[in-house]
Amino acid sequence: MKTAKIAIVAGLVAGMLAGTALAQDKSLNMIVIEGGDTTAMQAVVNAYEAANPGVTINLQPYPFAQFFQVAELRLRSGDAGIDLVYVDAPLLASYASRGFLSPIDAAIDTSSLVTSALEAGKYEGAQYALPINNSAQVLFYNKALFEAAGITAPDGLTAGETATQAEVDELAETKRWTWEQVADAARKLTVQEGGRTTTYGFSVEQFGELYQLQPFGESLGTDVIGPDGYTAKGYLDSEAWTKAATFWSDLYNAWGVSPRSLGYGEGAQLFGNGQLAMFAAGTWNIPILSETDVDFGVAPYPYFEGGKVLTPTGSWYVGVNAASANQAEAMDFAAYLTTNAEGTRIWFDSLQQLPTYKPLLDEISTDASFDAFPQNVFRLGVYDSLNTAKARPVTAAYGQLQDAFRTAFVDIANGVPVADALASAVQKFESAAARVAP
Repeated sequence: MKTAKIAIVAGLVAGMLAGTALAQDKSLNMIVIEGGDTTAMQAVVNAYEAANPGVTINLQPYPFAQFFQVAELRLRSGDAGIDLVYVDAPLLASYASRGFLSPIDAAIDTSSLVTSALEAGKYEGAQYALPINNSAQVLFYNKALFEAAGITAPDGLTAGETATQAEVDELAETKRWTWEQVADAARKLTVQEGGRTTTYGFSVEQFGELYQLQPFGESLGTDVIGPDGYTAKGYLDSEAWTKAATFWSDLYNAWGVSPRSLGYGEGAQLFGNGQLAMFAAGTWNIPILSETDVDFGVAPYPYFEGGKVLTPTGSWYVGVNAASANQAEAMDFAAYLTTNAEGTRIWFDSLQQLPTYKPLLDEISTDASFDAFPQNVFRLGVYDSLNTAKARPVTAAYGQLQDAFRTAFVDIANGVPVADALASAVQKFESAAARVAP
């Protein structure tokens, strides 16, 4: 990072937020996720730099699989070479509790942001990160594969049809499939030739990840960990989670309808190639799949019969590294990215992820440009974010929980008995959590 060529004048933060010019010739660094996120962030950066001559923001992208480890190491070491950092919502408590992030300047107006998303960026009552966007999961399905198998597809949103917000709300409330229906259809849709599976019936996008699978057990009535944030005994190994994990095991071992060990992006590739009939995944896949030849529909994220409808939620936030020497400039860009009409519009148009900026959500719900498919899928995201979304646990030991959970569910998919894998996860998490508990 370059050394500033001029000093920051006294009271810069207050002056900046009042609309005065930022100090010139500042170079900031931001670590981000490689791929589409970097492309979208660069578009926002370009617009910001055009409006703020002399301020340069350099993006440092890392692959998804490496990002968390890199962010942890660089923040923990007090690396002043980064000013802005992507923060995954459930890791906020861990970062803030260890002093990695600066509190967000109170002068930044956050009234335009969805309250639940804003709250998830707080730790012990203080705001430590601002939400860039939210997330919603849906069930993509290949219409041609359903038709070829003679199976009725889920009710959903499809090409050539329009849907108002009210119609999408009705779809989500009354026509949502259960996981039992998904499994039944998946068994009929899976095709094997010569002892090899050529078409899989179903897959999740994020294999073994807590974000994707948390609604499985919690839909059946039990949280993944206790309210203290450090107890898994009686929760992750409960009857509800045992049932959910058994279902997960059956997808791979008893029924063979799901491919094992998919890496990030590989599920979308299989679906786009016509080798996967159903795909539980984020709405961010819409522009990717729209470029394929697959005629697909989008249905609400499923739930277990007799259980509560819960859906994954939460996404990326932006935080300011406490070790940064460019606090004022970093805060200003964070505000532009998340609370500014121009910045949020550029991000949404570039990446097509569910916003947390309320004027954009209102536009999605009411503007006729979102009536047609696939734009109307965002209305399903609006419904779930307001009615069914369940945030991941707030705990300083979230990283330890995520690791223990991932290991257990990957092992289960590979044939390890459910009871053994869950018991091991409980022990692994509680042992690791004890080291960071207050």
